[in-house]
Amino acid sequence: GGGGGGGGRQGLTPRAADYSLWYQEVIQAAELADQSPVKGCMVIRPTGMALWDALRSALDERIKESGAQNAYFPLFIPVSFLSKEAEHVEGFAKECAVVTHHRLRSTEGGKAVEPDPDAELEEPLIVRPTSETMIWHMFQKWIMSYRDLPLKVNQWANVVRWELRTRPFLRSAEFLWQEGHTAHATREEAVETARQMLDVYADVCRDVLAMPVVKGVKSPTERFAGADDTFTIEALMQNGWALQSGTSHFLGQNFAKAFDVTFSDDANQQQHVWATSWGVSTRLVGALIMSHSDDSGLVLPPAVAPTQAVVVPISPGPDKQPEQHAELMAFVDAQVASMRAAGVRVSIDTRWNVRPGPKFFEYERKGVPLRIEAGPRDMAAGKLVVARRTGGDKFDLPAGEGVGGAIAAELDAMQGALLAAAEARLSDGTRETDSYAEMADALAAAEGAGSGGAGLFLVPWFDDAAAEKSIKDETKATIRCFPLGEQHRAEGRVCFYSGKPATHMALFGRAF
Repeated sequence: GGGGGGGGRQGLTPRAADYSLWYQEVIQAAELADQSPVKGCMVIRPTGMALWDALRSALDERIKESGAQNAYFPLFIPVSFLSKEAEHVEGFAKECAVVTHHRLRSTEGGKAVEPDPDAELEEPLIVRPTSETMIWHMFQKWIMSYRDLPLKVNQWANVVRWELRTRPFLRSAEFLWQEGHTAHATREEAVETARQMLDVYADVCRDVLAMPVVKGVKSPTERFAGADDTFTIEALMQNGWALQSGTSHFLGQNFAKAFDVTFSDDANQQQHVWATSWGVSTRLVGALIMSHSDDSGLVLPPAVAPTQAVVVPISPGPDKQPEQHAELMAFVDAQVASMRAAGVRVSIDTRWNVRPGPKFFEYERKGVPLRIEAGPRDMAAGKLVVARRTGGDKFDLPAGEGVGGAIAAELDAMQGALLAAAEARLSDGTRETDSYAEMADALAAAEGAGSGGAGLFLVPWFDDAAAEKSIKDETKATIRCFPLGEQHRAEGRVCFYSGKPATHMALFGRAF
């Protein structure tokens, strides 16, 4: 063991041996989340919540810049609301948690409780799986005239979708997210908003998470229940599987008609509004973990890391050599002040009862981007010793006023290097083919080798739901999206599966 309370030294399961188990162990070792007593739900620990908070701050600022305002809507939705939009109820009915009573009573003998039969609700309530129906009920009250448009609201909330097969952050019965909802006078403005929010999501993934994504539109089979079009960002994880990382829906007038949301236009004619909804969730924390982490544990891009640098003073503590210790801590405090002035999120580890080795091991597991040592010899030499979480040899940095700027520059370089590595992985992991057999063979070989997915396949495609299902049954691969930047290339080509004239360029892959 590592001794001294720094955690055990046993290694994690390597990614190549069992990617799923590795993912769970990274989360546990970094103290991001824990199992809860409620099946399918997770407890997000402070470090995991700090990652979500950082993401939330970056997103919230951009959402407000888009003109949306934050609001909050009830957790409970009357069951009759859900049935107003037929496709929507079909899409969510099997995942809904239902509240039928408003109080409990003691059982005979008083040793347990049960729903009170006298407290049955007149109408059952569902725990929100998403808030379109509640928000459109309110939009109907708030929208009268073209002067009320566009109306853009966003809420940060929890939602419940009863999942049986769960993975922390990627899929759980309850999760945190933001959901934006907008109403517009014209179709064009609504589509433009849906595309704009997709760009916002892609920018946050790139700039904050150092995670490149493919922007595209979902096939009719994969689109959101009740949408005319679903735009998506798809990321490629290290095991060659795709992860849907955010969606933005053009809802057409479906919800406006279901909830009778009309406005008086400038010619005093009644028109139905056009709508969007868009959301990302704590699934992005899972995407972050799988994009960058390694066999030693969590790797965090500095932009999202709650602690960007940790300073470990090499000292026996204040009791054993008080004068030398006081001098060293004054030196450390001066360096940390310079870092904080440069905007670096830095902490000092003052656990004198834990030896330096276990501390370094712990911070490696937790993904802290920079580990900084400072001992009496370093102080005498006027330097700090720095180790990058991403690897490479330790290096010296001159102490003094310039150290904050130097550390900040080092963090920027790490952010850029992580993004460049992820971009190379996406590029190298995406292959173009006109042959279904080539894709099927590659996917079968990857599964046979136990390596997960075989990356993404860009192919000419004739849109056909039956063929899409056949491919999924045969290979477990699905259409991740029709990439927005590739559709012009479908013209004149034939579908890689049916041989019919291609309608789209499609991106196939295994997905979480």
